[in-house]
Amino acid sequence: MLSRLIILISLFPFVVCSKVDWTSRLALLSNATYVESSTQQARSFGLIPALSIDINIAPNLVFKAMSSAILETGSHKGTLLDEFKPDQQVVLNYGYFSYNPYEGNQIELGALPMSERAPNILIAGTRFLGAEILQEIALWGEAELNLYALSAIPSNQELTNRLGGVSEGTPGYQQLGINLSLPGDLIGIKFNAFAWSFNNVTGNVAYQSGFMGNQTQGIGSANTKLSYDYKGLASSLQMSGEVATTRWSFLAEMIYNDGAPDGRNQAMRLSPSIEIDSHTFTVSWFEIEADAAIGYYNNAIYAHTNRSGFALDYKLSFNEDEAFGISVARSNVLKATLLQSDQDYLKMWWSFQLK
Repeated sequence: MLSRLIILISLFPFVVCSKVDWTSRLALLSNATYVESSTQQARSFGLIPALSIDINIAPNLVFKAMSSAILETGSHKGTLLDEFKPDQQVVLNYGYFSYNPYEGNQIELGALPMSERAPNILIAGTRFLGAEILQEIALWGEAELNLYALSAIPSNQELTNRLGGVSEGTPGYQQLGINLSLPGDLIGIKFNAFAWSFNNVTGNVAYQSGFMGNQTQGIGSANTKLSYDYKGLASSLQMSGEVATTRWSFLAEMIYNDGAPDGRNQAMRLSPSIEIDSHTFTVSWFEIEADAAIGYYNNAIYAHTNRSGFALDYKLSFNEDEAFGISVARSNVLKATLLQSDQDYLKMWWSFQLK
C-alpha cells in the first residue's frame, strides 16, 4: 500500500501538471527519540521522506501540498498515552489553495499548516481543514500590517484510529488577529495578536486531553467533556538582529484562556536564540497552566499542559540542503496529579534536501 502511494505521488506532477508551471522538492529526515517518564517510555528511530509541491494553476492561484511517510521502529511502554509510540503511516502535512483576487488580499482554503498561524503552546505542528482570508496593509518602507480571519475544523483522525471510536459532532476553531512586521537594519520586530476559540470539542479529544493536564468530566471516551471553555487571547513578539556574522533573536509567546479560572488559564514561552556561522543555539523556558490550551492539540515535547520547564535546541547547518540537530526538553508537573509525571525528552535528527 505504501509503495503504491509513493508511486502515485511521484507520478502526480507528470499526469496533472504537464501543462502548468510547478515545482517539487523531496526531503529526507532521520531522527532518534528518547522519552522517559513514570507514565510513558519510548525509544525509537525513524526515517521520514517528504514530498512538497507547488502548482501555479493561474497567475493568482497556487496549490501547495506536502506529504510525508513516517517509518519508525523501536520500543514503547505507556500506561495512559502512546503519542511517542513508533509509527508507520502516510501523513498529509498540508494541502491548500492560495488565491490572490487583488493586490494585498489573499484567501487560503484546504488543510492549513497551523504551525505558521499559532504558537505551539496553543496548537503544535498539525493541520486544520479550513479557510483563511488575509488583507495586507502597507505602512512605510518595508513595514506592513496584516489583518486576518481563520475558521477551521481541528484534525482528530489520529485519535479515532487510536481509540477505535468515532466522535459525534464537528469541532470548530476560529482565529481573528493582526500581524505587524517592522524590518530594520539593526533590529527587526514581528508582532502577532489574535483572539481564538474552540467549540464543540469531541468526547474523544476531551478524554485524551484529560491525561495531558486538562480538567475533564465524565467516564470513557464517548462521555467525557472538557470542564471549561477554550476561548481567549494570544500574542507573540519576536525581535531579531545581526552583528557581523552573529545573528540573534528573542521570542516571547503568551496565551490567555478566558473560559478557565485564574491559576489554570495562562501559558508563556520565552525563547532567546543565537546563530554563529553555521551553529544555532536556542534556549526556551515555558510554563503552561492546566487549562490554558487543549492538551491534545498543543506541544507534546513540552508534555502538553500543567507543565513548566525548559528546552535546549542545537542546529548545525552543513549547507542550505543539509543539517543536523539535537533537542532536549525537561517538563515538570506544575500541580501534582495522579495522571501526570515529570518528563524528559531527547531527540537527534538529520535532514537532507534532495534536488
